[in-house]
Amino acid sequence: MRLIGLMHLLIGIGLATHAIKTGRPHFWIYIIMLLPGVGWLAYVLMELLPDLAHTRRGRAVAGDINTLIDPHGEWNRRRDEAERTDNVDTKLALAEECQRKSMWADAIALYEAAGKGLFADDQAVLFGLARAHFGAGDFKAAEATLDRLREAHPDLTHQEAHLLYARVLEAQGRLSEAEAEYGSLAAYYAGLEARTRYGLLLLRTGNPGKAASLFESVTRAGNSRGSVLTPDDRQWLKVAKANI
Repeated sequence: MRLIGLMHLLIGIGLATHAIKTGRPHFWIYIIMLLPGVGWLAYVLMELLPDLAHTRRGRAVAGDINTLIDPHGEWNRRRDEAERTDNVDTKLALAEECQRKSMWADAIALYEAAGKGLFADDQAVLFGLARAHFGAGDFKAAEATLDRLREAHPDLTHQEAHLLYARVLEAQGRLSEAEAEYGSLAAYYAGLEARTRYGLLLLRTGNPGKAASLFESVTRAGNSRGSVLTPDDRQWLKVAKANI
């Protein structure tokens, strides 16, 4: 009985610690500790399992499991669909799978093939192509593609494309330009990633005071009552806390 009680205590402490470290609402701590068993199950079902389904990490884990079972199953399925129904949607789906497998050259070729005729300036095509160039390490091509996207859609507010543009500049060592882009982006980006990346860049450029202010604002936003954080936000919140 003592062993079972100790195991219950350790499980409760472990789940409560996870809730604290990942920025979950504080009421989970009370549910976990005061309702052993039922509270644990609720936390797993409502917090941990959705993470597995919706986070990049969770999708990667699921993808890795599928890859172990059938390493090329999803790629083969999408390739067959693209061959059977040769249209923009099937090309984009196959290109995304190529990116997941870090097949950057194949992804670039597919995005370029999709971006013909009426789809030459398509938002999804251009943004996907820019991401593929970035993944391949061709930062100048990524920048040029993002410039095409902006020229084709001057009124477009695309926060992920803006974030990628700032990262492209940073990757090229154009830190002052990247800093300006991060500063502009941080004012409207719906999430914690942009401000945290901005703070990390400021640390690189020798402005720890402003960086600390950004990390503190990220922490306040992440810990504020009623805030709803995506799983990715929780990861950036941890980065911000670690750098205060």
